[in-house]
Amino acid sequence: MQRRTLLSLSALAAALPAPAASGFRLRYGPRIGWLAPLPVTDQLQAFADAGFTAFEYNGLPRHTLAEIEAIRKKMDALKMSMGTMVVNRGGWRPVAMPDRGGHRLFLEDVRKAVEIHRIVGNEVATVCSGLSVPHRTAAEQTETCVDVLKRAAELVEKTKLVLVLEPLNHKVDHAGYFVVYSEHAAEIIGKTNHPNVKILFDMYHQQISEGNIINHLRHYYDLIGYFQTGDVPGRLEPYTGEMNYRNIFKAISEIGYRGIIGLEHGMSTSGPAGFRKVTEAYRQADAWT
Repeated sequence: MQRRTLLSLSALAAALPAPAASGFRLRYGPRIGWLAPLPVTDQLQAFADAGFTAFEYNGLPRHTLAEIEAIRKKMDALKMSMGTMVVNRGGWRPVAMPDRGGHRLFLEDVRKAVEIHRIVGNEVATVCSGLSVPHRTAAEQTETCVDVLKRAAELVEKTKLVLVLEPLNHKVDHAGYFVVYSEHAAEIIGKTNHPNVKILFDMYHQQISEGNIINHLRHYYDLIGYFQTGDVPGRLEPYTGEMNYRNIFKAISEIGYRGIIGLEHGMSTSGPAGFRKVTEAYRQADAWT
């Protein structure tokens, strides 16, 4: 690595917040990438120093197994847990789940996710439906999603890994995406009927798609395996938009959720200053009465 790069990384690390005196009431998992270009292990150290006990990393499948083992070693040293990563490479294409033509690649990706899970011990892994296909009815596509999730469940059922199907909004970010609403995700997960396959309830997406966040997360809680955050509009930290995350987190705590809540959003300010701002926003949102 060039000397200039080393100096810039050192400066970035030096600007990070000092270790926090206390943690949080819920298990928030910051997103690897906020503090790039710091190495993943250094980002984990910064998260732990700020009081976080978990993280998530969609890009983990791009690493070698040796790199993943190094990440696990750092996790163990910091006593950190991992939330989710994205499993399927075709999550944004028509051939992901609603079309059987994409099922071979999807199941290959699930097998790889199991291999990674055995090393890093992540609690969940995100699966994306992909886009609707024009030549099949919605009912046919729904049944096709159920079929492939049942096959995926067989691959993970002897592990502690839970696959979580993520509805995404089609109004702002993912035009044409098949699974958009909580009700539709619940139909698919209910028909799959396996404890290792649940819903990922991303509150940014669901606020855009359907609103009524607290009532929806209460209603579908038995089928939800993971939560993610992000304010609307902008997909940034709490207190940048319209969502009352203090009340939302209180509701999540009251229904008994003890899993990781992934902080799957950007920062309104970049770098260490932005990370300090995000951390403070979550401390405020975590302080419900």
